[in-house]
Amino acid sequence: MTLSEFKNEFQIHYNAIATQSAPGLDDYEISVFLTKAQLEIIKNYYNSKGNKYKEGFESSEKRRVDLKELIKTKISTTKIISLDGLSDNSVFYVIPDEVFLIIYETVDFEDSDCNIQKQINVVPKTHDEYNIQSSNPFKNPDSRTVWRVNISKMQNYKVVELISKYPIKQYQLRYIKYPKPIILSDLNLLFPGENLTIDGLSGPVECELDPEIHREIIDRAVELALRDYKPSNLESKIQLDTRNE
Repeated sequence: MTLSEFKNEFQIHYNAIATQSAPGLDDYEISVFLTKAQLEIIKNYYNSKGNKYKEGFESSEKRRVDLKELIKTKISTTKIISLDGLSDNSVFYVIPDEVFLIIYETVDFEDSDCNIQKQINVVPKTHDEYNIQSSNPFKNPDSRTVWRVNISKMQNYKVVELISKYPIKQYQLRYIKYPKPIILSDLNLLFPGENLTIDGLSGPVECELDPEIHREIIDRAVELALRDYKPSNLESKIQLDTRNE
């Protein structure tokens, strides 16, 4: 779907539902709602508790198609040794800035001992889980498991903190990248001198997701716009969280 089609369909649905008191929206405002709608749908796909079918994003072929343009793979061998880790065995691996949600991750150990598997699963841990489990020697990382505790910034790089009993050779991850915003027109031309941007971009920017999901983004964006201009309607705010798949 082209940007002009995004705009036209948004306006058709918005005008059909909005009351006379609802304000007209310019390209910047519509772009904000489209971008927010896109991000909410992705989060709900990833978090099965956030969608009406209670399914993860790979639970159906449709969902896999919808997000396929955002799924990337990276092998990182760039690491930062730091004294600021949670454990003496902490090591920080640099990952792409575009990483939004990690969906699968493994490491390769440097040790080639035949008793140690080459490819090891990485298990994400919250800080609470780390605090509880790190004191239990039977639940610590071993030859089959490496922990990932958090994602943060270090030395201007986006990194993950891995905790491993053995030296790590490389870290592999598959992830959903942070989607570019949907910006209908050049905001610098539309609002000269105001330096308007969305996620650092001034547009125009096409939607990166598969066309199969474009109209769902529009429907969601219209609902967000109507909700914001009807703040007293609490029920609609609650229902909106499970409106889309």
